[in-house]
Amino acid sequence: MSAYLAVFICCLLWAVSTQFYANLVNRITLVRFNLYKSLIALVCFFVAAVSIGGLHAPIETLPWIFLSGLLGVGVADLLIFHSFAKMGPARTLMLWAFEPSLIAVYSYFILHKVLPLNKVVGLLFLIFCLIFMALEKKKAGELTIRIVIIAFIGINIEALSFVFSKKAFMIAPEMSSMTVNLYRAMPAVVFLVVLNYFKGLKFGIADLSAKIRLGVLSSVFMGNFLAIYLYLYAISRISHPSIVAGLASLTPFYASIYEHWRDKKLPNKYFIFAFLSMVIGVFFLLSE
Repeated sequence: MSAYLAVFICCLLWAVSTQFYANLVNRITLVRFNLYKSLIALVCFFVAAVSIGGLHAPIETLPWIFLSGLLGVGVADLLIFHSFAKMGPARTLMLWAFEPSLIAVYSYFILHKVLPLNKVVGLLFLIFCLIFMALEKKKAGELTIRIVIIAFIGINIEALSFVFSKKAFMIAPEMSSMTVNLYRAMPAVVFLVVLNYFKGLKFGIADLSAKIRLGVLSSVFMGNFLAIYLYLYAISRISHPSIVAGLASLTPFYASIYEHWRDKKLPNKYFIFAFLSMVIGVFFLLSE
């Protein structure tokens, strides 16, 4: 499969699964939902890795993979989801637009990879795209220095986690994305189990309705198993991880297209500016 096609499918899966996330978090609580999310993903990746004989990972890659999972799946998701709930999607989106640039900076220092000028231009246009998308939504939320700092820390940690995953692939290019995702999920599950215990939250699912259980299972299968597999597959194949992050950051744009179609709503000027910025940004990112 083409790595660029993998990113595109990943975005579509994220666009669909995130439609369920906010509602589920409000019904289950943030920490508990993230625990279920990580546990289901762990089981899926284990079954998939066993089926393809992909349980082996070189010992020198494990510190990078474990750190990637603990930081990205364990810590960053909690902070970003918390900010999403407090600030609202539009303001969180503005901050999230800078994640590809953060990945480019971390890649320079950790991976010693320099992003070509045309790719930098592409990332700038994708930042404009997401800012226009945020203006198009115009949904306000709570805005305090504390929430902005939490969001920015979460986005930084997530960016760093993907750079660590790329480092593992650089050490052992033959590793499957399934294998890396399996070992990424393990420290995240341990962290979230401990966090749930100390917060006194429920572990079981007996109190959840069948509808909520199905919603958790289906959204996690799409967004945290299939989509994350494709995302790391692209990271393993494309030279610079910030290119993958830039293309994947268009997920909210695809979700907005779906919302316009669902609500039979005509696009406004911000949506048109976002679309034009997206086309120009993708052109520069894919150009040689």
